[in-house]
Amino acid sequence: MIKVLSYGGGLDSFAMLLGAIERGELPNYAVFADTGSPNGRDGEWPGTYLHMRDYAIPLCQKYGIEFVWITKDQYPVRGYESLIAFFESKHMMLTRMSRVCTSAAKVERIQSWMDDHIPAHEQIEVWIGFEAGEENRAANDPHNSKTCGAGPSRRVNRFPLIEANLCRCRCEIMTRKANYPVPRKSACIYCPFNSKGDWKTAAQEQPVTFARAVSLEENSKLTEKRGIKLRFSGDEDKPLEEWTQESYRPQTIPCAVCGRAKRASKKVGTGYLTPEEYVSE
Repeated sequence: MIKVLSYGGGLDSFAMLLGAIERGELPNYAVFADTGSPNGRDGEWPGTYLHMRDYAIPLCQKYGIEFVWITKDQYPVRGYESLIAFFESKHMMLTRMSRVCTSAAKVERIQSWMDDHIPAHEQIEVWIGFEAGEENRAANDPHNSKTCGAGPSRRVNRFPLIEANLCRCRCEIMTRKANYPVPRKSACIYCPFNSKGDWKTAAQEQPVTFARAVSLEENSKLTEKRGIKLRFSGDEDKPLEEWTQESYRPQTIPCAVCGRAKRASKKVGTGYLTPEEYVSE
């Protein structure tokens, strides 16, 4: 059985790697599918790339795990250099209603890499970093599609964090106790699941990519059933730039798994999580 850790680049992926080392069950590969192009301003947040280069890749090298970084040079995003370039070409919006972004930029490309590099007779176990409490997400994610890759006869999916009952809070504490900086949530800068606070951060810290997201929204031809133009703001009929300028008060959300009154932060940003943002031990 060949074991492949699907590496997203954020806290969950790193905790999954640390957990594998701790229990002595190492994957053969850790595979990261880059949603951006080489200019580095149309994919993940800079902190994601930095944490992988400074900590995840050296850790994999230390334990003999091959780290695979999939770029547009080997596997374009449905023929394009980045995920946002694909959506721009189609005049489409990234929306919460469809997970085509996950399928196009992650699932399909990782599956293509496995088909090309892992012998056809080998069974594959793919580790996916969904946290405890995300069982419904795991059941409905494109990774779990019966049509994904060669199907159940060759590939099975596994969710180590759910198995170990590791919520995001516990993943953060595990990372801190191992004396590593805590990576933020991995996501494209223009992710449709961004909160208003995330978009404010994008506008301030990554203005070039934010402007590209504004342009993508303006040029999109997609509309709701009511004929209203789809926007990053969700149900609110406001352009992204206008919506982002409004006030925002983040919610305090408890963790349903470990019971902490305030669950671990999912704030995006250029750097790592700061001590002021840590959960209590």
